[in-house]
Amino acid sequence: MSTTEQCVSLFEKAKQAYATDVHFHPLEKETIVSFRIEGMMREHQRMKKQTAERIVAHLKFHSGMDIGERRLPQNGAITFHLSDGSLSIRLSTVPLRNGERMAARLLPLSTDIHLSQLPTTTEPVQQLQNLCRLPDGLVIFTGPTGSGKTTSLYAMLQHLVAIDSRHIISVEDPIEKPHDTYTQLQVNEQAGLDYSEALKAALRHDPDVLMVGEIRDEKTAQIAVRAAMTGHLVLTSLHTRHTSGALVRLLEFGVPPNYLAESLVAVIAQRLVYTDTKRDVFVHQRKADYQFLTGDELREELHHFAGEALTASSNPCSVGRVNR
Repeated sequence: MSTTEQCVSLFEKAKQAYATDVHFHPLEKETIVSFRIEGMMREHQRMKKQTAERIVAHLKFHSGMDIGERRLPQNGAITFHLSDGSLSIRLSTVPLRNGERMAARLLPLSTDIHLSQLPTTTEPVQQLQNLCRLPDGLVIFTGPTGSGKTTSLYAMLQHLVAIDSRHIISVEDPIEKPHDTYTQLQVNEQAGLDYSEALKAALRHDPDVLMVGEIRDEKTAQIAVRAAMTGHLVLTSLHTRHTSGALVRLLEFGVPPNYLAESLVAVIAQRLVYTDTKRDVFVHQRKADYQFLTGDELREELHHFAGEALTASSNPCSVGRVNR
């Protein structure tokens, strides 16, 4: 079996098992291959180290990484065409004592999830739909890795495409699900195109809606906030545990409290929770749990963390727009 066939076979098994991630962890003489299924890591197999190294090198090459570089972390993306549809795979490597560790995030391309199809109750869907109707403002999703933030962002973009003809640009690293219905801009840090530079370039193309995959640094945070203040609807994510953590993080990034009061319309904490106590039964048994921080509650949280810095605002906290 060729290396390509081994990769296809492995990822087909992962997809059939409803795995969201595949991990290659090198030991001294072998490599552990694990699947993350329903949020839990499960060992799938142990393979010879040479076989695993060939698979990792194959994936690095076809995802645009430098296969000769084994001392530094790298990121890339690749698409596999499987028997039951295409699969977008986001790859990341880190150097370990026994070799390179690789993590692969699996994203089926054949399924576009709309807001009405999200695994949650009716009320959060209606709230997300209301946010899509806003002409401008900053909407932030928070939650740990694998909590479904990207799925929710894509679902909102699909809803925006369906309800009106606004010009949408997404800035992503990497592009996880290619779409022809809106413009997608790929971050390329090796070429000097980081999130902040990509976001500035996107704004020159007159978008109505911006989706920023993740706010990672001070520059990106400040550009996203200013974009929301100047007539753009900005959808993005932050890696924080809860809604108030997003406010703290933005303040730490140096965003003026008054700017947050002017721009921020919603912070949404997302988790995937079990609807079945039998965690060993690996089927689709989790639902998305959303916690919304909007309106007066958002204003109170801003005052709690920013204090008197908000009193000089000429238009104190326009977050009430979320309920229009």
